[in-house]
Amino acid sequence: MTVTTPCASATAPPAETRLAAVPTAPRHIRTRPRKIDEAAGPLDHPVASGRYQSPLRYPGAKTGLADLIGRLVNSAKASPQVGRVDLLVEPFAGGASASLRLVGSGIVDRVLLADADPLVAAFWQVAADDTENLIDRMADEHARYIARGGSIALDRWDYWRQWKPSAGTSVTDARFEAAVKCLILNRTTFSGILHGKAGPIGGRRQQSKYDIGCRFNVAALAERLRYVGHLYQTRRLVDVWCKDWQKTLADVPEWYAQLIPDHVVAYLDPPYLAKSQKLYQRSFDAHGGYAAAPVSDLHWSNSLVHHRLAEYLRCKIRFRWILSYDADPSLLDDPGLYSASRMTPSAEDKNLLDVKEWALSKRLVSLRYTASAGKGRGPADELLITTFPPSTVPVDDFFRPVDSQ
Repeated sequence: MTVTTPCASATAPPAETRLAAVPTAPRHIRTRPRKIDEAAGPLDHPVASGRYQSPLRYPGAKTGLADLIGRLVNSAKASPQVGRVDLLVEPFAGGASASLRLVGSGIVDRVLLADADPLVAAFWQVAADDTENLIDRMADEHARYIARGGSIALDRWDYWRQWKPSAGTSVTDARFEAAVKCLILNRTTFSGILHGKAGPIGGRRQQSKYDIGCRFNVAALAERLRYVGHLYQTRRLVDVWCKDWQKTLADVPEWYAQLIPDHVVAYLDPPYLAKSQKLYQRSFDAHGGYAAAPVSDLHWSNSLVHHRLAEYLRCKIRFRWILSYDADPSLLDDPGLYSASRMTPSAEDKNLLDVKEWALSKRLVSLRYTASAGKGRGPADELLITTFPPSTVPVDDFFRPVDSQ
């Protein structure tokens, strides 16, 4: 068994490094936290029980994992330590498929989305609080350009690929245009990739049976966008933050102190350890030039970033969490990652911040369709780690214990 020493005392996080460009999104869409009071329960909305709920396609998305996360949360809710999950926080929001499914089913009462990519954050902010205008703009773009295909659609794809907010553009207008850019590129680019070298669906020649508009179903997207707006209007989606994971996790206790430590849960789905360079470096290129971004949070090809996250989760976080990763053996072998059996906060953090020494439960789950598969997309194992009470974490054919436990 590997013994992990307590972490050093808390220090102020380094200032965010930002590119010199006009920001496309405010850091929040609310200036004060939304009130968390009564339980919300299941949502009566047709999209809530549908197969697809997110308007975004996302590289590395794990079909089926949301249901397993839901089972994990439901099991923990039966314990007196947890009882109810008032707020689920997703710091790597991306397509937010897990959050949308869990809040729609009533497994969690409310969700908070955050993403370090200002393009993604802008999309969720506008989808939440300016829904109908975004739908109108999406439909107009599709009718005028995408549906016409050929060179017209490619020219418009090139326009959005190069778009940047011009000098003097208001934050509100820049945010809206960034949201449109995110949606257009996500639905018309190979694998939904927003930055880097990925090209349009169907290629520049548009000779494939899948053309640039094949993933652009206006009616279905409008329905999903209205679902996001409905979640925000009914206070199921409490806010969208443009912050990196560390700032998000540090700020939640300041905004929702009454839920700490047991009634707010973070679900983290960071880039893969083994394939983060292949899957994410081009998808999240901080030097794309489209907007200001917390650069350090976007370069996950550097293994030190994974160690930073692990140290924070093992030593600093003040509320419960669930982490999903590709099943790379080093995650459980490296004492700088997740070989420990318990959280190990410093004495100072335990006394001043009331950081707990929760046990870490680890399970392997099998997914039918995931980008972590050995050869392209296909079946593969995923690793789940959580600080939920160990007695509540399932052990069965779906949640297999790992050898290190």
